[in-house]
Amino acid sequence: MSTDYSRSLRLGGLAAGVEEATLRERMEATSIHLTADGHLPAAPETLQVLAADLRRWPVRLSLDPGRGLGRLDDELIRKLVDTATEIDPDRPLRIGEAQGKASLHLHVGTAPPLGTAVAGAPDGHGVRLRHTGHAFPRLNTPGTGLGAVLTAAMLAGEAFKVVAGLPEGKFQVTPVVDFCPVFPGEQPGIVIPSLPALEQVLLGGGGAIGTGIALVLDLLQVSGELTVVDKEVFEKPNVTSYSVGTLADAVAGLPKVRLIDARLRRIEVTPFHGTIQASIEAVDAGTLPWPRIVLGGLDSVEARHDLQRFHADLTLDGSTGGPVGTTVALHEALPTGPCLRCYFKVDHTGKSAEQRLHELTGLPLSRIARGQEPLTERDLDCLDAQQRERVRQFLGRPVCGLINSAELTGRTDDGFRPSAAFVAQQAACLVVGAWIARSTGLVSGPPRRIEYDTRFGPRPDQMIDHRLPTPGCVCQKDAGLINRIREARCTRR
Repeated sequence: MSTDYSRSLRLGGLAAGVEEATLRERMEATSIHLTADGHLPAAPETLQVLAADLRRWPVRLSLDPGRGLGRLDDELIRKLVDTATEIDPDRPLRIGEAQGKASLHLHVGTAPPLGTAVAGAPDGHGVRLRHTGHAFPRLNTPGTGLGAVLTAAMLAGEAFKVVAGLPEGKFQVTPVVDFCPVFPGEQPGIVIPSLPALEQVLLGGGGAIGTGIALVLDLLQVSGELTVVDKEVFEKPNVTSYSVGTLADAVAGLPKVRLIDARLRRIEVTPFHGTIQASIEAVDAGTLPWPRIVLGGLDSVEARHDLQRFHADLTLDGSTGGPVGTTVALHEALPTGPCLRCYFKVDHTGKSAEQRLHELTGLPLSRIARGQEPLTERDLDCLDAQQRERVRQFLGRPVCGLINSAELTGRTDDGFRPSAAFVAQQAACLVVGAWIARSTGLVSGPPRRIEYDTRFGPRPDQMIDHRLPTPGCVCQKDAGLINRIREARCTRR
């Protein structure tokens, strides 16, 4: 088994403006060295996420466990080695001091050793990041799982700028970063009451953002119940762009909903392996609970519009995108507006993904509609010789996973922007931060849109705007019908 780095390399190549082969050669020659303050609260969790994020690139990776009272626990070291091996068995995490001069030294903690380029520490649900020469303040509260994931993702983002060789003007080095996704305009470490249990919550999408949300919820030790909806299976390219899943999971073709179920150890998960539309039908049939809160991690306008049709009390949509796939955003939506249709307009000028797949493969649209079913030899019967040759390589894979396949399209820029784990995790942190803020009543007021480019970092004074419903949107024209649907679903539960 070999690890597929195509999506990481594609995102890096787009950001740096170089060929993927050139970037791969650069990454393989890059060494990243990690150290940590073993006694710092949430340092082990931060280190686990960071090591996994960096192992998703074809770099040389090493860890110094330290010495004396501050030495990392042997069990933690074993977990770190195992996690790296599960992502890429051919590139193990080396334990010990850096051999020679490392290309980049990252530190988890507030007392970085000499030679550290960037250090980061979770402060409550937030992060404090410092480049060399800039001191940390005293941390306000012990780090949480949300703070750990955000710290790791931002440290990986700093490494990305160096490893990918981003040209001048395509990134910004911010020597001091203090950011909290629960209170984006405030300092990290504000004391927050105990987190509520998940109740009538649904996660739509088990991809890069969805697995990031699952990772954060797990490390926050959240309990409760969660419905997870996704129609696809975990594949080899996902190993280097998702926050959950191993190479062995990809080879097994594990449904993404099962992958998330296995990770959420304290949450009772109801996995729904199917489309958002099918899950809405299940809600109306009474076989799935109606969600009052929806967490979204989807990758198309159409899927987001479907997600809105749950008509939940609150929808928190996370996204990645932008010119090269490094921009993250949160969209807070209400059934009364702004809804996700207000945020995301439909492009009626282009062909649907299903139509494009039909033209590329010859597969009937009726077969493409059964997207979660794996391709079989029987599906090739209606194709001509050239089409059969093109499609045969995908036998055993679900049809829905082929729509953005670079192997199938043969295009290097088809509008598809792959994500990276560190990018998706920052989007996931915005979603979970908003869930904490809204579900505890710590934040009120109109829905927010929060957006920043991970190459430049969060700017609380510039990244937040409040949204109003779009005049003429479905949420305004059909408000009465939406209310009747909500009332019916509420009485059915």
